[in-house]
Parts: sequence; structure tokens; C-alpha cells
Amino acid sequence: MAPAKDEVVEQWIAELTTLTELYRSAEIAGSTEAVTHAGWHPGARLRAGTANGRLLAYHDSGVEAECIFREGERTLFNIMSTGYGRDTTESGFAVWSSRPGVLGAIDTGVSRVEVADADGVVVQADIVDHTFAVDVDLGPEPRTVDEVFAPWDPPELTVRVYAEGDTLRYEGPLLTS
Repeated sequence: MAPAKDEVVEQWIAELTTLTELYRSAEIAGSTEAVTHAGWHPGARLRAGTANGRLLAYHDSGVEAECIFREGERTLFNIMSTGYGRDTTESGFAVWSSRPGVLGAIDTGVSRVEVADADGVVVQADIVDHTFAVDVDLGPEPRTVDEVFAPWDPPELTVRVYAEGDTLRYEGPLLTS
């Protein structure tokens, strides 16, 4: 008999908890490159080296997760059992999560992602495997349920996605309303 869905989710949470603990220890020690656990692998990290921030993770089976670090509290997980499923073929990237910063996926062959604000200030994205994270100012992070679901106009940010050989593959808005 196959395990119940709740049992599978509990297993993923336990595995991700171990992965994030190993990751945070390795981050403090200075290198996260060899961190893996039970088929889980860390992706790009937002606000690396801090007690807060977010880490993308993916499993060999295709499950993907966002790990939300909160200083002094338990890590939260947003687990997508069939992956985030965003198509990266046209633009070379897809946003999974925003505020604070932006996290997402990149297509095979993408070598660099950068984001420019309206004043032309450019921030390079951190790329790990097929994921990226870029720490850009998107305004205050929502703290309450009402703030999470309130209408929000994202700032005008331009993303540039580069293919191997530093060829511009896509340039356009990072976020849309």
C-alpha cells in the first residue's frame, strides 16, 4: 500500500529540515557546495549568510520547495509536489516567489541573470543549478494575511537573461502586475 499524502509531506518536511540544517551549518563554515540530503539539493539563496532569507531546494524526483529562514524560529517550507511548473523556454527564466527579493528558475544554457531598477542600478542574480535568486528592493515584505493578499504594484524592474557566450537572450519586465 502506498503511503498517505500526509505521510509523504511529513517525510519531505523532515528531509528538508535536515537539508536546511546541514546547509546553514555549511554556510557558516564557508561552503555549501557539497550539501545534499535524501535526494534534496539546495538551489539559489536569497540573503545568503544571514539568519533570515530564503533558499530554493529541489529533489531528484522533481519535487521543489522554497525554504523560508526566520531568525529564532523554525524554517517554513512551501513544497510543490510536482515542481513549480513555470515555463522558462521563451524568456529563459520564471519567477517562483517574490518579496523579499525574487526567486525562480532558469532554462538550460542560461549563464547570467541581472536585474536593473528604474535608475539603472544593476544587481546580479545568484545562480545555482536551474535556480536563481536576486536581492532587489520590492518594498516592504508582507507580514499579515491581509498584506499578503492585498493588491500590490511591483516596481519597474528590467531583467536581462544571458545565454552561454554572454549573448542577450531576453530583456523585459521582471515582474508583472
